[in-house]
Amino acid sequence: MTFLPFAVLFMWLMSAAVWANYGYPVKNSFLATVAGTPSGHVYALEQTVVSEVVLNVHKATDAPAVFSEVSSPAFKLAWQHNPAPLIFIIAGTGGRYDAHKVEYLKRVYYQAGYHVIQLSSPTSYDFIVNSSKEHRPGLSRTDASDLYQLMQQALKRTSAFKKLRITNFQLTGYSLGAANAVWVGYLDASQKKIGFQRILLINPPVSLKTAMDNLDRMILAKVPGVKDSSSLFDHFFTRLADYFRVHKSIDLDKSLLFELQKSPAALSSEELALLIGLVFRFSVASMTFTSDVMTSSGFIVPKGVNIKNSDDRTPYFARAMSCSFNHYFQKLILPVQKKTLPMVSEAQLLRENSLPYLKRWLQNVSHIGVMHNADDFILDQKGLSFLYDVFDRRVVIYPHGGHMGNLEYQQNIKDMLGFMQKGAFPDA
Repeated sequence: MTFLPFAVLFMWLMSAAVWANYGYPVKNSFLATVAGTPSGHVYALEQTVVSEVVLNVHKATDAPAVFSEVSSPAFKLAWQHNPAPLIFIIAGTGGRYDAHKVEYLKRVYYQAGYHVIQLSSPTSYDFIVNSSKEHRPGLSRTDASDLYQLMQQALKRTSAFKKLRITNFQLTGYSLGAANAVWVGYLDASQKKIGFQRILLINPPVSLKTAMDNLDRMILAKVPGVKDSSSLFDHFFTRLADYFRVHKSIDLDKSLLFELQKSPAALSSEELALLIGLVFRFSVASMTFTSDVMTSSGFIVPKGVNIKNSDDRTPYFARAMSCSFNHYFQKLILPVQKKTLPMVSEAQLLRENSLPYLKRWLQNVSHIGVMHNADDFILDQKGLSFLYDVFDRRVVIYPHGGHMGNLEYQQNIKDMLGFMQKGAFPDA
């Protein structure tokens, strides 16, 4: 028999009390991921006017014409008129600094009295073009170095724009942005150029390989009638059309899916998984295309072809959509790494850029916390045990919520602010 370490078992028992009182209403992890938090359960935000602006870090870089609209590194700043802590927010996979989840977190922290700097994910096309040294995101160490540099540039640019009175620095990220945040924290611990008082990781991947493999598999979910990309779009269009015929209108907000799931046109778990996989594949396709163009690798766009804004990108997009994260990693990251480390393997690189590689350091710091969900499909049992074992009372695991589905839930936001303000979760 295999026995859990006492510390892990203790945390499981402590979590049971949290689980018993947890009221997030969506029990299906796929539906939670797609639809988020029902409106009646969302943390209440005031209608506050936010003082904010989008700032460029420096002059435009010499980017290909196809990326001319994002040829200068940018971030978003929201400032208080009184002394306040400043928090950096890092977007998740493929997300820009103005992604919906980043904007929501900005409003939460701004209402709580923070200055806020919003940053794009290293896997977003704008970051790859102008903030990535190698234009090949995916390795946590390299991405953290790029982010750390951008953070320092952003602080310098902020100072030139407006003299903020900053009491301390904090950092958070969600999904892949959470993994980015912990590696930035690790870098800052040695370089000490910013000095983060608190770092909060929201639904981070523990193992990059496990997370990416699980997301890649979702696009393979078996749904009757779906055999290729054309039938995929036709299938979901038909489902929405059936709903429309009965209800006469479709309000395109998150309540749509909750209403849809109460009707005969409700999506199955397989269909919801396929939707999640499709969204992830779009992010990977954008990352692959952007990285390929910026490095002239010839994987998607033939070498020597310079795409103009007026050119048809459909053939390139179709090819990029056929690429999983593993394809991207093998074609655009691994060959470059092997030039300096001939014996390095994909498994080794992924392992050395995942959270367990930082286990000893994470066990000996007290300013980093984690919020996660037990039913998050980017996490396996080994990863869940790792979080309990390493973070002890600095982790809270909710029984359900899927991947980021409960981000806006009332208790989650209260726990989030509790950790950032006091260094502990309210019930810990």
